[in-house]
Amino acid sequence: MPCKLINADVVHEMLTMKDTVEACEIAFRDWGNGEVVCPTKVTLELGEDAEWPPYKNGLNGMPAYIHSMKSAGIKCVTGSLNNPSWGLPYIIALISLFDPETGVFRCVMDGEQITNYRTGAQAAVAAKYMLDKKKIKLGISGAGAQGRTQLLAFAEVFEIEEVKVYDISDEALKKYVAEMAPLTKLNITPVTSPEAIFDGTDVIVSVTHAKNKFIRNEWFKPGQIIFPMGSFTECEDELLLSADRVFVDSIGQTMHRGALKSVVDQGKFKEEMLAGTIGELVAGKKDGHIKADERIVCIPIGTGAMDVAVATKVYEKANAMGLGDSYVFNKKTEVEPKR
Repeated sequence: MPCKLINADVVHEMLTMKDTVEACEIAFRDWGNGEVVCPTKVTLELGEDAEWPPYKNGLNGMPAYIHSMKSAGIKCVTGSLNNPSWGLPYIIALISLFDPETGVFRCVMDGEQITNYRTGAQAAVAAKYMLDKKKIKLGISGAGAQGRTQLLAFAEVFEIEEVKVYDISDEALKKYVAEMAPLTKLNITPVTSPEAIFDGTDVIVSVTHAKNKFIRNEWFKPGQIIFPMGSFTECEDELLLSADRVFVDSIGQTMHRGALKSVVDQGKFKEEMLAGTIGELVAGKKDGHIKADERIVCIPIGTGAMDVAVATKVYEKANAMGLGDSYVFNKKTEVEPKR
């Protein structure tokens, strides 16, 4: 079968947040049951977190195999800090899916919306297995694309009574409220400090590019769950080290990048301090429900497993509806395998 080429327009037409949440939940459950292969991401450093090369960019390669879907693939994604000021998306990504048995490529698709949607969905799915209540109050730091998809994902899983949103840019904050309030029909309150998103909320999600550990331990109250999901270090060390429990999506990955990297590098945080993985919660292997007197940190840093699971949903829908273009890269693969 020719390789299917699926552009961003088709992905936008096919992909719903409901589909994304369902795919991420399947992937986490499979992972918790030992039926996902998901190596840690490989990074080509191009100046995003180093002085050289001088491009303020980086490329991640993120492969995975989801057994229940019989689907394997890899996402290649870049994140250029220059792009927003140049009129380009910060996230640019392509996802390739292939037959895990033959290695024949099934499709190549744009991965920007999948990346943004699954980033929101993975946090919402994790929160579902940590909270006993359906109605929540949500705090969001970061009014960009991922701040939007966090809200869409949590609205898919929970009944949201109130949303508090903070951003360092007043203009970005105003645009967020003007766009998301009518879209979600939710009560969205813009706040003027990051501390304010902790006031009276059940779940706090931070999706920023910050490296200055601006989230303070004293803001974080018993009964709250925080998702520090930025690529760098948003939380001060004391918050991470004094949390009652810390859950992650990928142990190997979160110990070396993102929120935990600094405390791990300092020798303050060890793998045995983790309470478990999101996969273990979804598979019922561990109980992650929060108690009234505890504070939980959950770090779904983002893995190829979620990308491949969501991309497989898009591929199956596009195939069923005859969308996308077909292309033959190699005629030798256009035969029925003699299994």
